[in-house]
Amino acid sequence: MQRKRFYATQLMKLCFQALLYASLFASFFGMLSITNEAILNITRTAGTTMATFVLTMLLLSVVYGGYDIGVKKMRSVFASISLATFFTDLITYVMLQIMNTNPNNPEANPSFTFWGEDLALLFGAFILQVLLIYLFVALGYRYYFRINPPLDCCIVASSQELAEHVAAKMATFRQRYRLTDVVHYECPDVKQTIQDHDVVFLAGIPDTEEALLEAYCYKHNKTIYLLAELEDVVISTAQQNILDDAPFLFIHRMELTLTQMFLKRACDIIISVVGLVLTSPVMLATAIVLKASGNGSVLFRQDRATINGRIFQIIKFRTMYPENREEENCLSARKDDARVTPVGRFLRKYRIDELPQLWNVLRGDMSIVGPRPEMLENVDRYTREVPEFAYRQQMKAGLTGLAQIEGKYNTSPKDKAILDLLYIENFSLPYDFKLMLRTLTIFFRRDSTEGFEDKSVDCPEMRVEPRPVSSALPASGSRGKKKPSSRGKGKQPLRTAL
Repeated sequence: MQRKRFYATQLMKLCFQALLYASLFASFFGMLSITNEAILNITRTAGTTMATFVLTMLLLSVVYGGYDIGVKKMRSVFASISLATFFTDLITYVMLQIMNTNPNNPEANPSFTFWGEDLALLFGAFILQVLLIYLFVALGYRYYFRINPPLDCCIVASSQELAEHVAAKMATFRQRYRLTDVVHYECPDVKQTIQDHDVVFLAGIPDTEEALLEAYCYKHNKTIYLLAELEDVVISTAQQNILDDAPFLFIHRMELTLTQMFLKRACDIIISVVGLVLTSPVMLATAIVLKASGNGSVLFRQDRATINGRIFQIIKFRTMYPENREEENCLSARKDDARVTPVGRFLRKYRIDELPQLWNVLRGDMSIVGPRPEMLENVDRYTREVPEFAYRQQMKAGLTGLAQIEGKYNTSPKDKAILDLLYIENFSLPYDFKLMLRTLTIFFRRDSTEGFEDKSVDCPEMRVEPRPVSSALPASGSRGKKKPSSRGKGKQPLRTAL
C-alpha cells in the first residue's frame, strides 16, 4: 500500500510540475510574442531567449526550491516558485531586449530599451504566471493529502520538555504528522512503540542509546527525524576519506582561507554600498515618519556581539517607545509587545528597521551573511544554557543567514545555534549568494517576526512504563483506538535533521 502511494504521489507531482513549468514558459513567450513575433519562429532570438528562460529557471529552482509539494508548507512553495519565476522573467526579458538591439537593422531597436510596451506585457505575463502557480500548487497539495493521509508518529525523548518542543514543530504540519504517543527512550516497550508507528522522532537521547534506536529503525524501515545536536552538525559536514583501504570521516574546524576572507569582505562592501544607495529613499521616508511620530530618536543603537566576541554597536530604526528603551530594558520582544509602536510593527514586519545595518556591514562590524547578532544579555544567558551557542562567534555576525531565513525571531537558543553552525560548517561563497537570494522568502512568512510567547502544546504525557497489552494507543484529537500501522513496510529509511 505504501509503495502504491509513493508511486501515485510521484506521478501526480511529475504531471503537475510538467504542466506548471510548461504553462509558465508558454505564458511568458505567448505574451511577449505580441510585439516580438521572432521569438515564436526559428530564429537566433528565439533560441537565445528560450535557452535563457530554461537555464535560469533551472538554476533558480535549485536556489529557491521547486515544486516541493508535501515537503514544505504551501505558502513557502508558492513563494519560492513565484520568486524564481519573477527573476527568470526579468533576466529573460533583458536578454530579449539585448537581442532586439541592432543599430544597423531598421526593424530593430537602435539602442537597448528597458522601458516600453514590452514591459507592460512582461507585467501581464507575470500576473498570469502567479495565478497559474497558485492553481497548480493548490491542486498539488489537495491531491497530495488525498493520496497521503497523516502519518502516525511517536516521539522518543529524554524529557517531557523536549517532547513538547518537538510536538510544537510537528503541530505546524498537522496534515503530514499525527502524534499518537510519546515514550521515554528507556521505556521497556520503546521498540514495540516504534514498530506501531510510521515515523519516529528522536530527541535528546544519549549517544549509545540513540545509535541503538537508529539501527533498530533502519532495520525495520522506519523514517527517522533526529533533533540535531552539535555532534550531528559536525558529522554531517565531515569529508569522506579513504586511508589505504579503510574509510574514515575527516572532521576539522572550518576556517576561512585568505582568498575567501578577501572575497567575502569585497562582496560585503559592494553589496552594502549598492544597498545603501538603492534603499536610501525608503530609509529617508522611514526617518521622516519616525521623526513625525514623536517617539524619540529615529535611530536605535545597542551593543551586540560578533566574531570572537568582539562588541560593536548595531544601528536600526527605532521601533519601540522611548520610555521603554530596549537598551535599558534588555528583553527580547514578545508577541503583541506593548513596547512596540504602531509604526514599529510595520517596520519589523517588512524588516525595514534593519536597513541601517548596511552601514554596519560597510564599516566591517557585520557581514551580509552570517550568524544573527544577539544582544549581549542573551549571549551570556544562552551560552550558560546552551554551551554550543558560543561556537556561533567563529564568524562575523550577518544581516541575513540560515538562522534568519529558516528560523524565526523566537526560535529557541539551541536551534539558533545549530542553524548558525550548519551555515558555518557548510560555508562557501556560492552558499552565501544562495542565502542572499533566499532572504526574500521571509517576506512571505507570517511567523518570521513572531515574538516570544508561552504557547500551550498538545502533547501526550511521556510514558516511562509499558502499556498494558489490552490497552490501545491514544491518538491525538478524537481518533480513539489505533491499530498497528503497516504503512512503513517496504519504505526506505530517511534520517533527517529537524
